[in-house]
Amino acid sequence: MATILIPTISGDVHAAAVAHVLERMGHRPVRWFCADFPERSTISVSPCAEPTALLNANDADGALPLSQVDIFWNRRIGQPMLGASLPDADRRYALRESTMLLAGALELVSQRSFAVNPLHRVPCAENKLVQLAAARALGFAVPDTLVSNDPERIRRFLRAHARDGAIFKSFRPVTWESSDRLAMLYTARVDESMLPEDELLRLGPAIFQACVPKACELRVTCMGDELLVARLDSQSTRDGKLDWRIAAVPDIPVARGELPPAVQERCRALLRRLGLVFGCIDLIVTPAGEHVFLEINQMGQFLWVEEACPEIPMLQTFCDFLLSRDPCFRRAPATARGFAFAQVHAAAQATLAAEHALHPGPAHAPHVVLE
Repeated sequence: MATILIPTISGDVHAAAVAHVLERMGHRPVRWFCADFPERSTISVSPCAEPTALLNANDADGALPLSQVDIFWNRRIGQPMLGASLPDADRRYALRESTMLLAGALELVSQRSFAVNPLHRVPCAENKLVQLAAARALGFAVPDTLVSNDPERIRRFLRAHARDGAIFKSFRPVTWESSDRLAMLYTARVDESMLPEDELLRLGPAIFQACVPKACELRVTCMGDELLVARLDSQSTRDGKLDWRIAAVPDIPVARGELPPAVQERCRALLRRLGLVFGCIDLIVTPAGEHVFLEINQMGQFLWVEEACPEIPMLQTFCDFLLSRDPCFRRAPATARGFAFAQVHAAAQATLAAEHALHPGPAHAPHVVLE
């Protein structure tokens, strides 16, 4: 029996569904809610001699010695939360120290277990500038790109691509929330006439890229060396032609996809270059058949793919990957299907509903961007 530590946040159906399957397979998944810390859970670490740590939460799982953790799924590491009334300076101090303890304890378990993904590799691997440079070095085609806050260079880049168009994107998903509305920043077309004053351009570094014609898009979910390829017919949608995330998932035709052997090997090499064992790679397939790299999300969402195309066995393959503890994992062709997401979706949602009042989180359910 393996013990799997899953740091998570309230309402995370991926963590709940995977935990449900792991339990049914005879293992011990422990979902640990980071936002419970420090008010509703504790962490104790003794770094002398052999470092040990203990997570304790006010639930049925009780205390978990981190020395017992075999597998660490770096799912969603939320921030510590404080509801207590404290002076601002004391609150900043308490949150800073709590964040440092949480990060240190999870780094220790990441170092000594099979980590998906290793914590120390995440900050660099999530940087789109680093990703694009690594992909290009490995032979991927990438869009002509400028990442800058220099107004003159930005304007010159947009003029150079005025005929075929250019797009704007941010480094990470961004939301602006108010009491009655939620605004999100997606990939958008941009030309020089749309730019703000130079002073504002300098304050907001951004990614500018040449538009790439699309025949379709591919979502490549990499689990070790296993590649699960979904073909997204984004160009048949009303809202998702430029950024498929804008379209509602049921509106995007999803089917099994294929990759040429050379592109498969580039995907695997990219994970190794970035120090990852899991990642979701987004590619454009042009009308001429060229595969163009857009980005890799080191902890991207994947169950929506199986929901849209049940023949792609995301949930069971991911659980098998975790339990293999093998960074070069490949699923045997004759492997039984096992658990489908449709079989456990209702149970996972019921678990989340029962936990809703037990674990702190946003005042309302956040909009989830399919990273």
